[in-house]
Amino acid sequence: MNHLFQLLRPPLRPRLLLYLLLLECLWGGCKQPSPEPPASEANISPLPALSARDAVLYEVFVPDFSAAGTFDGMLPRLDSLQKLGVNTLWLMPLHPTHNSPYAVDDYGAVNRELGDLAAFDRLVAAAHQRGLRVLLDWVANHTSYYHPWVQQHPDWYTRDANGQIVHPNPQWTDVADLNYNRPELRQAMTAAMKTWVTGHAIDGFRCDAADLVPDDYWQAAIAELRQANPNLFFLAEGSQTSHYAAGFQLTFGWDFYNALQRVVINQAPTATLAAAHAAELQNVPAGSYRLRFTTNHDEVQQGTPAARFGSEAAARAAYVATLAFGAAPLLYNGQEAGDPAQLNSPTRTPIRWNNDPTAGPFYRGLLRVYNDQPALRYGLVEYFDQAPGAVVVRHRLGAQEVLVLVNLRSSAVSVPLPAVSQGAAWTNSLTRTAVGSPAAVPLAAYGYAVWQR
Repeated sequence: MNHLFQLLRPPLRPRLLLYLLLLECLWGGCKQPSPEPPASEANISPLPALSARDAVLYEVFVPDFSAAGTFDGMLPRLDSLQKLGVNTLWLMPLHPTHNSPYAVDDYGAVNRELGDLAAFDRLVAAAHQRGLRVLLDWVANHTSYYHPWVQQHPDWYTRDANGQIVHPNPQWTDVADLNYNRPELRQAMTAAMKTWVTGHAIDGFRCDAADLVPDDYWQAAIAELRQANPNLFFLAEGSQTSHYAAGFQLTFGWDFYNALQRVVINQAPTATLAAAHAAELQNVPAGSYRLRFTTNHDEVQQGTPAARFGSEAAARAAYVATLAFGAAPLLYNGQEAGDPAQLNSPTRTPIRWNNDPTAGPFYRGLLRVYNDQPALRYGLVEYFDQAPGAVVVRHRLGAQEVLVLVNLRSSAVSVPLPAVSQGAAWTNSLTRTAVGSPAAVPLAAYGYAVWQR
């Protein structure tokens, strides 16, 4: 056609072009050019930024959270989560998988057993209406062997001398290790994460096995994602303080958890907790914090909190001790019902929400005080070694003072108040009743008290 136009005289070209266009309409039907679809507006979370010291997390394993085991099945309990005192929902991986939730087949899709993307969007919107943020559990270190990248981009994976893709850990036989020396992989991973930020309004990520992914990747990815939403929240499943420089606000407090078990189970001195707390926060910058817990989806595989700490009473005392020192607290799927979900059950086992009627009031009461008392989150922390097996921690912020006492032993103890805490009247923060100014506080086995003045 172009050659024909070059041979014709200029005056004839417009008429010939019109003639050819008419012939095209007669032969193929006149078609109007399709207009460019308007660019859809990004679906960004409306919630403001959250300080790490104000975060109260709840980890959700969707299949066991409700009888339906779906996103829609979660909706009726969102009010309960709000009343529980949490403000951030960490959703365990919801992508398609053939095995563990952490063996991802497709970063851009959801497991059909949980619902579709529209159902996920309904859940996020309902959470936002209640002021609850939604963190997506993101597995950046590895994929399943069913992920399309395995066939399409084998060079994006770590391979041995024979060219075979390797596991990141010899025991993780269902996943393939990703190679972050490949710039194309980095771009694809960040693009996949960004889709959930701009298309599904999530509030951030809990990043699985963060220690195994290079910090320079996290730094670049988090910076790019925060360009889309500056208020995103990032939790690293890792303990490296270098994660904070990369942009994470929270990292895991495993050392404190291990110290807590030694104190409760092995009768280690309670000063062990004070040392672990100080060590964990030693290189944590302002605006960042540690996540504290008495169980999560990993720990519960070895047993419920009652089994791990010796009894339900001991497990609750341990939880008070996590709040006593101040850190971002975590509750795990069903913990407030005394029935935390275990992932490796042969069949799906929905949480029995009426399993222990005393568990909910216990956790709600503690988290109410934690949320109501800024001193517990921001105040100066002082530990006092007042009695064997007893934790005594004072928090001060301006004129506010909070005292937390907890007995981590199976026998009663009388705990002398520190001299600096005597001589003024206290109020029981949990019951909102006056307790006066005693010189000592009797605590039953695994008993506790939270006072303020």
